[in-house]
Amino acid sequence: KKNDAQPAQQALCKVRTEVVEVTRAMLDRSNANFLLWPPCVEVQRCSGCCNTKSLQCVPVVTHKRFLQVMKVEYINKKPTYAKAVVSVVDHVECRCQTAPRPPPHKKKSSRRQHGYLHRNQTHSQGRPSAPTAPRLPTRPQKTKRMRKNRRRISKAAMRAMLM
Repeated sequence: KKNDAQPAQQALCKVRTEVVEVTRAMLDRSNANFLLWPPCVEVQRCSGCCNTKSLQCVPVVTHKRFLQVMKVEYINKKPTYAKAVVSVVDHVECRCQTAPRPPPHKKKSSRRQHGYLHRNQTHSQGRPSAPTAPRLPTRPQKTKRMRKNRRRISKAAMRAMLM
């Protein structure tokens, strides 16, 4: 009902608890044949509104924290457990600061897009360099077996192993 509506309160720029996923990349970017437990943890992060769009809520003090997790690898369909350490960054202090502006977009001429040189431009070694697409981070796909195996690990069993 409209009569029961509460007055809106601005969400001020401050440190709040957020949940982040514990990813394999936090431990080993080159290997996708393991799981980490727990799958997510709480961290402290800056969020909230500043008075104008030109200001952004950003961390001005951070702290790196190390967390012990369980690494579960399946070797010959049998789980092996090992303790591992991952790091997370907690935001300690936040402030409204001027947001960095993205560089202005200049309309490229069609000649430049096709690799032709404009007057007073040179390429290294006299050859035009091939345009390269930005590399996107690759993330290993979770297989059905990995999702199934993650469900097998009970919270109580993990807690017992971490102690």
